[in-house]
Amino acid sequence: MNRLSLAPARRAALLAPALAAALAGPSLAQPRVAVAALPSSAAPAPVDPERLAIAREVVALAYPPEKRQAMMMGVVDSMMAQIRQATFGPSGAPDDPGAQAIFERFVQRVRGQASRSVADASPALFDAFARAYARMFTRDELVQIRAFVATPAGAKYVERSSNLLADPDVARANTAYIAGYLAAVKPIQEELVRELTDYFAKRPPAKKL
Repeated sequence: MNRLSLAPARRAALLAPALAAALAGPSLAQPRVAVAALPSSAAPAPVDPERLAIAREVVALAYPPEKRQAMMMGVVDSMMAQIRQATFGPSGAPDDPGAQAIFERFVQRVRGQASRSVADASPALFDAFARAYARMFTRDELVQIRAFVATPAGAKYVERSSNLLADPDVARANTAYIAGYLAAVKPIQEELVRELTDYFAKRPPAKKL
């Protein structure tokens, strides 16, 4: 039995935006310091050139350029699989064969675009990582981080952390979290639809000039 009491086609349609967002290529999911989003009007703090140079070395060691695409798409694929299972159950797809075929074509098209977008955005994204690290850490801290990621253990930590969502225990916990969230947000979504429907039903049509 599917986890959400929606018709398969409707569930697939509702899931599409979430999958598209997951497939957009999120920043690498790692248990490290997250960069807080700045208001669009806020100017970034100046970056010390020496700290930036060290931070770029950290990024190059932590995220080798030849591995970046695979690391980021690994996160995307893990998120996609868990969202699908949280929505449809173990099959990860609608029960209806026709709906399943349509849904799979959608997923493959969006994943292909995600892969291209990740490749296009990676240079700017990883340069932004370096700038963020240069702001967040002192020179001495960056030197220590560089030394750690240059070791075999440090390199392994970074590489494995980027694929943390693929670990079976993490995947189970995250899938359960997604399923609980989808179930909890469903009545909120339905209320939004009702409120918007009532609003536009009562709102007189705009007069054309």
